[in-house]
Formats: sequence, C-alpha cells, structure tokens
Amino acid sequence: MKRKIVLTLTLTILLSTLLYMKFISTNPANATKTTIQLLWTNPMQVHDVAVSADGNYLAAVNDTGLCYFDADSPNPIWSYQPEVDTLLSVAISADGDYVVAGDTNGYLHYFNQSTQRTGSQTTPTWTSIGMGPGPVEKGTLDMSANGNYTVVGGTGISIWYYAGCTARTGSGQTPTWNCMAGVSDYRTVHISPNGKYVAGGGTGFEGGFVIFFKDADTLEGNPSPTWMSQSQLPNLITELALSDDGYAVAAIDEGPIPSTLYYWANATNLTGDPDPTWTNPGSFSCVDISGNGNTVVTGGINLTSVHYWANARTREGTQTEDWVNLTEINIYDVAISKDGSIMVVPTMDPLSGDYSAYFLTADSNIIGNITLPELAKMVSMSTAGTTVAMAGPGYDSLYLFKIETDSTPPSINDVYQQPDKNNVYPTDTVIVFANVTDDQSGVKQVTLNYTTGNGTWFTQTMEFYISDIWNTTIPAFSYCTTITYIIIAEDNANNIRTTEGMGFALSYHVIPEYTLPTLMLLLTPATLLPTVAYKRKRKQ
Repeated sequence: MKRKIVLTLTLTILLSTLLYMKFISTNPANATKTTIQLLWTNPMQVHDVAVSADGNYLAAVNDTGLCYFDADSPNPIWSYQPEVDTLLSVAISADGDYVVAGDTNGYLHYFNQSTQRTGSQTTPTWTSIGMGPGPVEKGTLDMSANGNYTVVGGTGISIWYYAGCTARTGSGQTPTWNCMAGVSDYRTVHISPNGKYVAGGGTGFEGGFVIFFKDADTLEGNPSPTWMSQSQLPNLITELALSDDGYAVAAIDEGPIPSTLYYWANATNLTGDPDPTWTNPGSFSCVDISGNGNTVVTGGINLTSVHYWANARTREGTQTEDWVNLTEINIYDVAISKDGSIMVVPTMDPLSGDYSAYFLTADSNIIGNITLPELAKMVSMSTAGTTVAMAGPGYDSLYLFKIETDSTPPSINDVYQQPDKNNVYPTDTVIVFANVTDDQSGVKQVTLNYTTGNGTWFTQTMEFYISDIWNTTIPAFSYCTTITYIIIAEDNANNIRTTEGMGFALSYHVIPEYTLPTLMLLLTPATLLPTVAYKRKRKQ
C-alpha cells in the first residue's frame, strides 16, 4: 500500500503542468466585422475634397478658399483664401504634407509643410503660370503620392505636367511639359502614385478620347502621348481611373444612354489608337478601379445602381458585371479601396428624397448605410479604405467617416482555477477562470474543452463573471484522473484565439483524499492500540 501511494504522488508531480499562464495563440477565422462611424461633419459647401492616402488628413475647397483638416477634428487646422480667384479642385499627397488647388482662371496654388501649418495662410509656397482660358475643375487635377508631381487638365486643349513640385517656390512656375494633342477639352486626368504614368480624357473634335503617357516623370517640352484612343470612342469621356502600376485604364462616356464603360489592359505597352480591351454598355456617371486594376466599380445618376467587375485584367470583348446592387437609386460618385475590398457611394433615393452613404464589400454585401442631412456628390478614400470623406454643394455637407475592420482575435490573458492544480481531490469540482478581452468588436463567447485522456472531449460554455472574467465548472473525477483543458475565445467578428495554438495545455491530476503523511498519522493510533492491549494482556 505504501508503495502505491508513493508511486501515485510521483506520477502526480510528473504529469502536472504550470496552471497560471499568460500567453496568446491564434486560430484565425475567415470572417471579419466592419463597423462604420460618422466621425464628424462640417457646415461648409464643397467644390472638391481629397483625403491623404494614410487617412490622417484631408483638404476641401469652396467659395471661401482652401480648408485643411486633421481627420480627427471638424475644425480646420489652417485655411487659405485667394485674393481674386475661386478654388475649384484640390489634391493631397499620401502623407498630407503637400496640397495643391486649382482655380477658376487656370492657376495652381501649391503648399508644402501642410501638416505643420496653422491659422490663416496668406500665400502658397508657389503658384503656376496661368494655364487658361478654362478653369482647373474637379477631376482635372491630380498629384503623385510624394507630392513631387502634379498633372492638370481642363483648362483648354493642353495637358500640363509639373515635376519637382516639392522644391519650387514663388509665382509664375512653368510646367515641365505640356501636350497639345489635337483635342477640344480635358474633363478628367489622373497620375499614378509614383508619377510615372498619366491618363486623361475628354472631348475630341469628332467624339471622345483617352490619352496615355508612359514615363511621364522623365518627359520634357512638348512630348507626344504614348497612345491616344479615339476611333472607338464616339462620345465625350467624362471620367476615368488609372491603376497604380499603369497597367489599366478604365473610362466612361456620357452616352447618350446607354453610356459605355471602357477598359484598356496592358496600357503601358499599347501604342497608336488602341481599341479598348473590353467594354460594357450601361448608364454610368462615375468609375473607380482598385490599385492593381483588377476590380472595376461604376455607378450612375439615372437609377442605375452600383456595378462591379472582378478579374478585370483578364477580360476581353463585351463583358457583363459580376453583380449589381442598390438598384433604382441615384449614385453620384464611387470610391474603392486599393485592395478592392470596400466600396463607398453617396446616393439619393428618388422616391423618398433621402440622402445616404452606402458602404459595400467585394461580394456585394452592404456593411453600412448612414443617412445624410444634405446631398453629397463626391467621395474620397484613403488607401486602406479606413478614412472616407464625402462632400457636396449644400450646407452641412462635409462628412468624415471611419471604417474599422476587426481581424484581430480576442486576448486571453490570465487563466487560473480553484482549487489549484496541486489540491484537487475526488470530491472537488474545479472552477476555471479566464480573463478575456476584445477592444474592437467585443467578446462573443468563451468555451472550455476538457478531456480525461480517453479520446473524448467535453465542452463547457463559460459564463461572464465580472470585469472581463469568464468562468465555468469541471465536475469531480475519481482519484488518479488527469484532466486536460483548453480555453477558446471568439469575438463578434468570428475571430478565434485559443490556449492550445502554441502547444500548451492546462491540466491537473486528481490526488487521493488522504496524502501519505496524513495516512501515517491516521494509521499510527490504529497500530498502537492493539499493541498496548496485547502488552496489557501479557502483563495480566
């Protein structure tokens, strides 16, 4: 018997593991949860708005001038009002440190060190020559990610390119190059983030056109375009989008209805007057593409819905969209995140007259719908799609949204039990406690799985106890049973974290009700009594 007790104690020590731990392991799920927050509004009429790629800053222009904001506050950090001209368009660098605005008379107003400015600004860092006679309207001004390159259209028959923008100062700055390609007017221009590719579109003398420049950052003087598509474009091009790598250009014309979506693949290798790679007839007034050009999204103001095409780089001929959503609603603008996962559209329901901001995913699901007090006709989005600005011509029409996607599992902090692992007897139930937190979507559920080592696992749902503590009870088991258990925490975005993922398991061993010293103490009187009785009997 003594040998058996000693052997049991030895096995208990060898099989028991550390009970109180702080560790994290991840078993990610496929689903995430996206939340939309209208962070603030500002009562200003807006001609154009631009959000920095990092989502930390935005700039807006209206009749009173330029307002520059930190994304966390509706109060402008600084502002600028030109003496004569009205600002109609604006662009901002990826980090928000450079801002350029275009005015009614074809001038640029450029600001550096924008993140360090405060208060009312009297003069820009530099201004351009007059590029008129037309104005630099919304959609005809764009800036590279580092702020060093700027492209301008819309002032007439030329497209203008400014290099070395961050080092310029003073007034009367001349473009690095400009191109007169025999067109009537530019309606839209875009520049790639690195400044190497430029695309523009508008009205030709016999229809519409799309023009493309490769290695734009090295051109000078009056260069010819890399290619210019005209023969297949019978109508005015109203808007286009350019992929970050210059591979793809997507454009829409104004109709008559149906208008057409055009897509040029492999744009950097095209020449001459190339036909579009694929097209789609519809009723479109806005278009955007993902950073790699593989996703295209459009909308329109003639009850035309949101239209979505995936795998755009591999399509050819006449193409049908993958899905359509928000039918019978006017879509005024559209923006898509660089990875193509989130789309944002400002809308108006013609039946109710309600204005809304809709947020959709790549699988057509609506993840948010926020009613707006005034009409927003334009939208600008950060690279990751986490910061979105909407604006329009009415009062109270500058809106700033924050989009948060929860892809982080909950944190399992402390795990402990009562009684502790060294003092569990056959009559004891064991209460297990776990400290579980999730700062984004919140903790959905916590469960405990346990086994006695026979291959069968049992599941216990843990209940919320107090202050991020969850608990549940494991029933009593017979002497010499080893219990192994794991904690599984899941948040409301279906992200999962478990204590098992790092190879650790919590366990305890059920010890006998009486330990060896206790048994010896109990047995001593029992052995002494017969001995004493025997001696007394012999003495008698």
